[in-house]
Amino acid sequence: MPLKIRKTDLLYLFQLTFIGVFLLVLLGYRFQTDKKNFFENEMFSENVKGLRMSSFQLAENVCFPLSLIPPDQPCSVSRYLSGSEHEIVRGVYDPCDVFGFAERIGQGRYFSAADFASAAKTAVIGSSIADSPACISRGGKRCYLYENTAYEVIGEFAVQDNLADKAVFLNLPALDAQIGQLGGVYYFDAKSADTVRSVTEQVLSGIGGAFTVSEVEFVPRTSRQLNILFRSMFLFCTLSALLCLAVTTFFLVSSEQYSAAVRKLCGMTSRGIFVLYGRRMLAVTAAAFLLIFVTMHLLTASGVPVFANCGISGWHYLAAACILLGISGCNTLYITRLCCAADISSVLKGI
Repeated sequence: MPLKIRKTDLLYLFQLTFIGVFLLVLLGYRFQTDKKNFFENEMFSENVKGLRMSSFQLAENVCFPLSLIPPDQPCSVSRYLSGSEHEIVRGVYDPCDVFGFAERIGQGRYFSAADFASAAKTAVIGSSIADSPACISRGGKRCYLYENTAYEVIGEFAVQDNLADKAVFLNLPALDAQIGQLGGVYYFDAKSADTVRSVTEQVLSGIGGAFTVSEVEFVPRTSRQLNILFRSMFLFCTLSALLCLAVTTFFLVSSEQYSAAVRKLCGMTSRGIFVLYGRRMLAVTAAAFLLIFVTMHLLTASGVPVFANCGISGWHYLAAACILLGISGCNTLYITRLCCAADISSVLKGI
């Protein structure tokens, strides 16, 4: 028997496809599933806490962060310096290598506790920084030049194909000594939120002199945001497609009133009608999901920013599939209700 494709099924197919594509874009921007660490998204962990501290004076014999954060404390401290298209420079204090950066070193080594204790002018760089004009040779050693001060490059990260390739980590104690002024934005991070809270309280209580402090939210450079214009447009398109789907259902039942009346006359129950149309909607939904997958693949590969940057993952497809099944189920109930409401005698009389 040849496959019979109804016009309404084609309408449902395209309407569900539009709904699915718009939903995926909205879900991709709203629920980002990227791993939030520096090597994936310029972020260490979910526990990162930023503090903007004004210039402050330390009490006598107090050195920041060495004497305020014990070397065995599993907490990383970084000071944001600058960021551009080509490099991201940070001062780092991380004697415990909390997040296993040493495992990502391609050449040389990562910072050691001795580097921090001695405030040695050392640096660890990303793979693309090696070709930077700031990388110079001095005294037979490779150095990174920051504010006219040379930091010996002791390690280079292996190629990561992400922002880590542009990273420049400078020894934070040496950096603060070079700048000669404490203050700015410091990020405290650890695998435990309790550790971050304990360390920040310890640091703030150990600093002497007058200063002001405010919390700063860490916003990754690659954070994806959908501006209000596009968000409104996609929401409007989604709601419009849903409205069109409801209108299609109304006209579908209107055109099939005679068939519905005959089925009811032959004893078909509302359950039977639900199963009949439910199978059709399930088949259409499956075809629509396949079309959605192909469409999204083509759109993300097209390079159009709004689609290429939405970060669709398997979880987003799963959520979209569940939503589409829910829409199809509700639509089937709507069809069933309209069919059951049809008056048999009026339909057969042509009224």
